[in-house]
Amino acid sequence: MSTLLRLAGFRAALVYTALLLVAMALVLGLLYGRLAENTRMAQDNLIWREAAALSFIHQRDGVRALAQAVDAVGGHDGYRPSYFRLSDGLGNFIAGNLRKFPALDTTNADGWLSFADADVPVRARLLQLDENLVLLVGHNIADGENLLAAFRQAFFLALMAMLLVGLGGGAFLARRGLKQVEAIGAALKPVMGGDLSTRLNMRRDGAEWQALETQINAMLAQLEKLMGATRQVSDNLAHDLRAPLTRLRARLEGLLAETGEAELEAALEDVDGLLKSFNALLALSRLDSGVTTLNAQAVDVAALLAELHDLFAPVFDDNKMTLSMACADALSVAGDAGLLAQALVNLLENTLTHAAIKGSAVTLAAHRVNDTLILSVADGGAGIAADQREQAMARFVQLDESRSHGGSGLGLSLAAAICAHHNGALVLRDNEPGLKAEIHLPIKS
Repeated sequence: MSTLLRLAGFRAALVYTALLLVAMALVLGLLYGRLAENTRMAQDNLIWREAAALSFIHQRDGVRALAQAVDAVGGHDGYRPSYFRLSDGLGNFIAGNLRKFPALDTTNADGWLSFADADVPVRARLLQLDENLVLLVGHNIADGENLLAAFRQAFFLALMAMLLVGLGGGAFLARRGLKQVEAIGAALKPVMGGDLSTRLNMRRDGAEWQALETQINAMLAQLEKLMGATRQVSDNLAHDLRAPLTRLRARLEGLLAETGEAELEAALEDVDGLLKSFNALLALSRLDSGVTTLNAQAVDVAALLAELHDLFAPVFDDNKMTLSMACADALSVAGDAGLLAQALVNLLENTLTHAAIKGSAVTLAAHRVNDTLILSVADGGAGIAADQREQAMARFVQLDESRSHGGSGLGLSLAAAICAHHNGALVLRDNEPGLKAEIHLPIKS
């Protein structure tokens, strides 16, 4: 129910149903009031006619004839449609079917009386025929009250039926609209992966859904056009800059071989850094735009980690650090081995850049937790504060304490993009001390 209440369609249906209920209650209330009034008037008219007939007999034939008439019309036992009591001025019974004067329930200001005779509701009128003669004329109103009670029940059931129909119809329409939205979201899921060529073509009923579909398709077409132009410009710029940088690097390398000057070596390192940044930017651009497709194959995790360990162990030794590996032999995951290796290389290089503490130990590991494979690089450096880890994975972001170590601020960003490309995630944890960067990858059974 709480989910339904969050749906705008269901809330609109509730408001509309409430308005209909109010309108219907007013109409039925007016109808019931008119029916009750007509029923009461019919009962009163019957009492007045009987009273008029008896009064005429009294005027024409006298008290004795009136008493006989009263006994004649109300003298039988059992069901009593009418009630009569003729009494003198002191209340002594003369004739009729009410031996005792009834205990009154109500007495209206207009002279009408209400009482019950063995649970039978009676409406009556008390008439003063002369100074010493009083006539009570009443009528059984049970049928009228039952009719009104039946109408009240019918009106209540009608209101409840409308409420249920309104709630049920509102829930149905709201859930139907939610399914349409979910279908649109599912159809647009490739866009989240960078495929801007996706278009909606679900042929929904309803002009509003068709208009929304048209607008979304137009928006996607414009986005595809703009992203294509942006990607073309960035790719051309990266390629155009990478070519002269590569040539410059070759020249600097030749000059360094001839002269061996330290400044040329530093310039060569700067060019290598620029080339590395351009390559990372190109890789990020291709991952985000969907140009790079996932070549998912079975990856032998132990072999991949062993290869990286053999490649980086000497580098860590040169930095007076140790690199160890911990991995079970039977681990395997579906993914792109080249991209996964690139992500781990970025994490290892990030450790060499920002956590190069002499004598510290770095662990390259892999283990499985339920249906998730976790590849990790754990160092013994200063680590990253918990409130800065999300920021550290943003592009071109270098924390203040890391700026002195250099780097482009793209290592963790590229690793995170590769994880997302595999439907996984990059998670940074505290290694106590140091940082533990974990690559979480789903394992399909």
